[in-house]
Amino acid sequence: MNNKNIQIVNLLISHSQILLRSRDYDEKLSQWGKGNISQGAVLHKDYVIFDPLPDDAFGANVNIKVEQSFNLDDNSQRCIVVPFFVTEQHKLQVASATEKFDLSLGLNDKTYSLFYEVCEGDEIYYNFTLVPTKETVAAKFLLDDPWGGLKNHPLKEGVF
Repeated sequence: MNNKNIQIVNLLISHSQILLRSRDYDEKLSQWGKGNISQGAVLHKDYVIFDPLPDDAFGANVNIKVEQSFNLDDNSQRCIVVPFFVTEQHKLQVASATEKFDLSLGLNDKTYSLFYEVCEGDEIYYNFTLVPTKETVAAKFLLDDPWGGLKNHPLKEGVF
């Protein structure tokens, strides 16, 4: 599905990572430290990688949307919010270690709150919701989850 505010891709998820970036692939930014593994995310201003949680390689729908406010999906099992900066709109991509998809969402702003959700309905799916913001949001978990995420627990940026 494609329209100006939402794109849905079927992404082959592998190597325990799913990412959103607004710049070219960068090996240095793609590294996971022990702290990143523990928190389930590698955060850079325009390049974020999340642990999709299941370990196997599998295909899953990834919903990338722009909204004026965030509404938690009823099937959300993990929810994280992080700041996200669009540095190069024409390089916006959702990717895994094996696939990448260019995104065209008509982004007009540079600064967003990015909400990442792991959802389980009939199958596992993922939501990336970009909400334009004037102030940078603090990166944190928004739910207690079965993988160790604690509501309001802050997340660290960079590789550590």
